[in-house]
Amino acid sequence: MAARKAHVVGGGLAGMAVAACLARRKWDVTVHERSSELREIGAGIFLKENSLRVLEELGCHDSVMSRSHWIKHTFINDRPGHYLRRFSYGPERVVTILRAELHRELANAAAKWGARILLSSQVTRVSPMGMVVTPSGEERADVVIGADGIRSIVRQQTGLETRARPMGSGSTRVIIPRKEGDLIDTSGEYWRGHKRVLVAPVSKDIIYLCASSREGDPRGISLPFDIGYWSEAFPELSDYFSRIAPGIGVHHVHEYIKVSEWHRGRIVLIGDAAHGQPPNLGQGAGMAISNGQALARELDRTPDVEVALKNWERECRKFTLQVQNWSIGWEYCMHRWPLAFEGLRAHAVIALANFPPTSRHWKRVYRGVQSDDSIGL
Repeated sequence: MAARKAHVVGGGLAGMAVAACLARRKWDVTVHERSSELREIGAGIFLKENSLRVLEELGCHDSVMSRSHWIKHTFINDRPGHYLRRFSYGPERVVTILRAELHRELANAAAKWGARILLSSQVTRVSPMGMVVTPSGEERADVVIGADGIRSIVRQQTGLETRARPMGSGSTRVIIPRKEGDLIDTSGEYWRGHKRVLVAPVSKDIIYLCASSREGDPRGISLPFDIGYWSEAFPELSDYFSRIAPGIGVHHVHEYIKVSEWHRGRIVLIGDAAHGQPPNLGQGAGMAISNGQALARELDRTPDVEVALKNWERECRKFTLQVQNWSIGWEYCMHRWPLAFEGLRAHAVIALANFPPTSRHWKRVYRGVQSDDSIGL
């Protein structure tokens, strides 16, 4: 019996993960990447239980972990010496890694399991019947997977998009050299007004910084990074900012994607194409990777593709939307909260962290797993 065919539109983290998971299950997989080279734009990324389990299945867990950095603790600080939340992960696995290194490992895994990766392959049209059209021709597949990000052509062409809009805020991400006295096994968020800075070690030599502000703040979003402006807002981080070299950093506007469904006919959306969200939980890629594994599993055990896609969406979408909505709520709390009531925001965050039901849910969405038992709560 001939292997069933999958065409994956987009060669980012989501596309490579689902391609590897399907190829491992003996699907005939083709990845279409419109760029002339494989590359992942960004800086650092968090990996948690949901994505680490997928890496174990794909056989690249040990290689990824050898390039990763363990995070044991985290905190939120809204003024020097004052913590809204402190938390230790205990035995749970939370690590950081450079996005480019994770992307390379997933691409290697996809190729190892037999997926074809086509560069400079621009998909111009798709159809719910499984047709994929590129400038070089057209081909029919059993399933077409739109993993083509926030501005997904697949989503737009299939009419699944109901809302795709910027949220009025954005983040600048940079990598700086780490030195003695920096955070070692701890990540931290620092809040001041409508600004936030995430600091996370990525290795013994590297620190990842993510500075977020409103898009209407020209100095907050400027590149090159405005070291003086951010140091004035966060004087305790001025030494970190001073290490930002000229010409480095990337700025992304935070965007929110809402769709009517995740699938139509033989077309399915995954990752940012389906549930794009601001980077407040470190779970945008994590949910894409874990949902890719679940999609491959369901397609493998259910011969009827359209039935499989319905089953998968029913299994994964509700919790994924909870993660997305929590991330969006966090965005509003950070960047839209009236600053006349900034003290009230602090009380709200402390209450969320200490009230058992919301505390448990916070841990679930942060780690990307639905069951309390599976994360040792």
